[in-house]
Amino acid sequence: MPEVAVPPIGKRHIALVCVIALSAHVGGFLLLHNMPAQPLPPITQPMPIAMQMVSAPKPPVPSAPAEPAPPVAQPTPPPPPPPAPVEPPKPVAPTPKPATRPVPAKPQAKPQVAEKPVAPPTPPAPQTVTKAAPAPAPSPEPRTTAPIGRAGYLNNPPPVYPPAAAKRHQQGTTLLRVHVLASGHPDQVEVAQTSGFPALDDAAKAAVRQWSFTPAKRGDTPVDGWVNVPLAFTLAP
Repeated sequence: MPEVAVPPIGKRHIALVCVIALSAHVGGFLLLHNMPAQPLPPITQPMPIAMQMVSAPKPPVPSAPAEPAPPVAQPTPPPPPPPAPVEPPKPVAPTPKPATRPVPAKPQAKPQVAEKPVAPPTPPAPQTVTKAAPAPAPSPEPRTTAPIGRAGYLNNPPPVYPPAAAKRHQQGTTLLRVHVLASGHPDQVEVAQTSGFPALDDAAKAAVRQWSFTPAKRGDTPVDGWVNVPLAFTLAP
């Protein structure tokens, strides 16, 4: 194959090629930059979906069952023959037994009973009457004495006159009902009759609760008992 000689490329040609290529790039860039923007494709609306209710298929109607065939009448069996009559056995006459002669009983000798002499009746014993002893006379109950408080008045302190009642010139007599134990000490103090002033009644009760008494006695034995104690509140003139 013959060789083709290629002429040498000079610097002018290279510069011209570079200028043409640069111009082509610049032109293409300007052309793309100035081109109007293409409109976007329109957005399509979603397609509406219609829903239709479809009824389920009806179940098949069951066919009526076939009527059963009428039963075939069975022939009635013939009645059994009646049983033959049975003749009852003839009664047999009993054989008579020979009569037995009674044996006469031998007479028994009666035992002789000796008669006992009858004793004469015993005369009744004389009745003794016992007299009941007279009941002893009941012993007299021991005498009960009331508690005594006046016997110890010398040792029992008198009630304190309330200062407020003294300033108001309050006077009166308080009657106390005192329950004295067998030991001589009071355990209940009640106002049986007031003096008309509560301050005087309270002072009388407070004093008697601290007193000692001679207890009541049943015979010689000390016992519990009640006693009345009057206390008079008077102011000196």
